[in-house]
Amino acid sequence: MNTLTAKLIAAGTLFLFTLISGVIVSHSGGPLSVALVTVHKLIAVATVVLFGMAVNQLVKTGDAKVLVDLSVVAFAGVLFVSLVVTGALLTREMQLPEAILKVHQVAPLLALVASTASIYLLAGGKS
Repeated sequence: MNTLTAKLIAAGTLFLFTLISGVIVSHSGGPLSVALVTVHKLIAVATVVLFGMAVNQLVKTGDAKVLVDLSVVAFAGVLFVSLVVTGALLTREMQLPEAILKVHQVAPLLALVASTASIYLLAGGKS
């Protein structure tokens, strides 16, 4: 197994753990447990870092100069940033619009689709 495959498998696994830990945090009730939120955030950061490393490796090794490929990667990046921002807002002890929670609930699925599409487009049939 090459390093790119290992990074992608690790990022996918961490993404799954991020989703699971997010569900645990959301069902833990209030006030939020600092330990649970911290574990969730650390797993999420590790996921984004590994995904970024894999995309960087694919861009360096492949012909990823196509605008569509890079737009999908940028869209996935924006989704990951929106998850970080909305997650940070949700941990604050203040009344927030319901839209913040909805974005944080929907963005992981969109990020999964966009990141999968990014890897598929950038890999372009390479083994």
